[in-house]
Amino acid sequence: MLPVGYLPCTQDPPSGQNMARVLDEIIAEARAAEASGWDGCFITEHHQQPDGYLPSPLLMAGLIGMRTQRLKVGTCVLLLPLYHPVHVAEDCAIIDLATKGRLVVSVGVGYQPPDFDAFEIPISARARRTEEALEIMRLAWKGDRFSFHGKQFNLTDTLISPRPFQRPGPPVWMAAWTVPGLRRAARMADGWIADPVQSLPVIKEFAERYRTEAAKVGRTPYVCLMRDAVIAESLEKAAAESAPTMVTHRFYFNYGAYVPDEYLKNVKSADDLTFAVAAKNRIVAGSPNDCLEQLQMWKEELRPDYLIIRLRQPGGPPHERALDAIRVLGESVLPHL
Repeated sequence: MLPVGYLPCTQDPPSGQNMARVLDEIIAEARAAEASGWDGCFITEHHQQPDGYLPSPLLMAGLIGMRTQRLKVGTCVLLLPLYHPVHVAEDCAIIDLATKGRLVVSVGVGYQPPDFDAFEIPISARARRTEEALEIMRLAWKGDRFSFHGKQFNLTDTLISPRPFQRPGPPVWMAAWTVPGLRRAARMADGWIADPVQSLPVIKEFAERYRTEAAKVGRTPYVCLMRDAVIAESLEKAAAESAPTMVTHRFYFNYGAYVPDEYLKNVKSADDLTFAVAAKNRIVAGSPNDCLEQLQMWKEELRPDYLIIRLRQPGGPPHERALDAIRVLGESVLPHL
């Protein structure tokens, strides 16, 4: 069965006034996911957003881990270039020990300048910092003293203690949507995370390139597919309730994240990006049976090793609807994947 993780909403627009409630809802949704047969819960990261976007994914993953028993917990993604790798290695070790080996560390190089501005880190250094940081984390988790001398970090006779529960360390997945990023993921990470906004043809091309690059360096490829989903009684009702999801996708379109494909040939601006366009081999939508059929198609076409689903956007659906969707998918969809 394809393991499926949950990506909760970590924002409270417009001003982040109710983030304490958001934290409670994230934990409740994670517990519901665990009870419904989901495999994991993953937390993302951004900084300097007025809506309170959670800036501490590792900390939140640890909190979820303390309120669950079986669920994998992790980041998706941790913006690794913003951190000193010794701190990341130590924090990961503690969370992995506390959860008895349930941590998955998903990392990315980042793309939003405000994230880097907050830490006075040049965005131009993001790739190099990520590569060096990941190399240091791997060395740190071995439990031996080590030295590392790079362009971004210099460590001499350094010992990181305690070691993680998992050996040689928690799995590290890497997000990427560019050719250099795919090569980096194949060369350095234990898995590649496909972003949730590209269409099936684009993701298939990315996956083929990633698998090819992994084979070149003798690594076993591991593909994590991410998808946004709008769950309703029918596809028509899903379309009627799709506004929050479309706000997110139009943001990505305006940001330039959408890779051109056959479905976008008549989309000249974000206003042209309708739900009808985005639902074609991109957003999973409709009744549970509709969603099962679509996800089975993705499974057959892409052959992913893991799936992460996002059900809730900053504008909705509300928490109770998200809980219902988590339970329905857990009962009616996930067992058939």
